[in-house]
Amino acid sequence: MNRQGFGRVIGHAATLSGPRRVLGAVRNRMAGRPPEGGQALIELAFVLPILFVFLLVLVDFGIALDHRQVIQHAAREGARKGAVGWSTSQIETEVINQAGGVLDASEIDVCYTDGPDAGVAVGNVGDNVRVSINYNYEFSAGSGELLSVFAVPVPSIDMTPHAEARLETTIPGATACP
Repeated sequence: MNRQGFGRVIGHAATLSGPRRVLGAVRNRMAGRPPEGGQALIELAFVLPILFVFLLVLVDFGIALDHRQVIQHAAREGARKGAVGWSTSQIETEVINQAGGVLDASEIDVCYTDGPDAGVAVGNVGDNVRVSINYNYEFSAGSGELLSVFAVPVPSIDMTPHAEARLETTIPGATACP
């Protein structure tokens, strides 16, 4: 076989082993049908925004889970500090510091439950200090705004973690839990 014939065979083999899309377009032209190259682009244009919103909702849900872990840890730390005699304002400040900017003082409640000496004023050794947090997370990392475009209300998650610890010292003027 001469060089010219060998080149034709290789060129012909490359055409046959090319992508299916190219072969499909060649078959369509040979059968007299128009090429379907734009159909996939139109389908992508319809599906891509939905996939993008779904991805952002997943990211937002992950952020919500992170906030839940952070505020649960902050409540536990506040209860630990309250157990050793810190005042209510000190406990609230510690919870805010531990939460890293997620909470403010209006979302934190510190109170005391009566322990084994029921009937005696709360705040004695053996009673419990309870740190409760009421936090509302609204989806925002893009998915909240995009969901409103589709006439879906922006979701939110109410989180109410709390922690209790037994008092090691007496707290004068402790507020009883409701």
